[in-house]
Amino acid sequence: MKKQVQTIAMLMLLILVSACNNDGSGSANSAATKFDTSKPDGALMASIQALKQNDIKALMQASMSEAEFNKAVAEFEKAKMSPSESDKAQFAQMMTMLTGSGAEDQLMAMATPQLEQMRAQLPMLLMMGKGMASSSIQSNANIPAEQKENITKIANSLMDFVSENDILSEEVTRKAISAAVQTAKDLNMKSLDELQNMSYDDAMAKASIVLGGTKNILSAYGISFDDLLSSVNVSDVVENGDSAKMKLAYEFLGESFKQDIEMVKQDGKWVGKK
Repeated sequence: MKKQVQTIAMLMLLILVSACNNDGSGSANSAATKFDTSKPDGALMASIQALKQNDIKALMQASMSEAEFNKAVAEFEKAKMSPSESDKAQFAQMMTMLTGSGAEDQLMAMATPQLEQMRAQLPMLLMMGKGMASSSIQSNANIPAEQKENITKIANSLMDFVSENDILSEEVTRKAISAAVQTAKDLNMKSLDELQNMSYDDAMAKASIVLGGTKNILSAYGISFDDLLSSVNVSDVVENGDSAKMKLAYEFLGESFKQDIEMVKQDGKWVGKK
């Protein structure tokens, strides 16, 4: 069951990543109209609003420069034509498992025998996990030094939440499985080959379904991504030509977080500094 869950997560992310771009029209403007995107803080909040609405199309419109977008479109068109045979086989197996008759009961029957064993192992795994997570974050050269403290705090908060809540109960597990099953049905795909015939807008719609379903799965475990997004507050915005700095504050699992954000203007649009 653990391997199957990992496969589900991996392939859902595969669809999301491969589809995470748009043509810059339509619903993208709906999220942006609530904010003054000519300002760096407005551009950032437009991206957050798009995430709250599960609108991948609007997210990419709000967060990418024209050059980045054009590159992403080209990469999508290339990637959608060449999924590996292994990925195609895993995806087909996953969708059959999630959308077949009685899928929820069958998956629950597979998971139930392992829940007690996993509950017994969880305290030790969490104890080891904190130290390993902290060490991994601190040694990761791809994570900016100024973000490592926050990321470590988030990881610790998540592990504390898991230790304090029975996320491996049969009730919670069934809710999570039910959310995954519904997401697969809503996705309405049987094969990765279907990506080859999708328009860019169709791919965006599929990616938005995956994002919403992922939120629902997290919600089954008591973790609300939308609550985090709703708590975001931007302050102390300082513009200097085509660059800007601001402070971002948000709440996650009862903890408060703050970090500095830098943005730059590219092609006349404010985007996050890479």
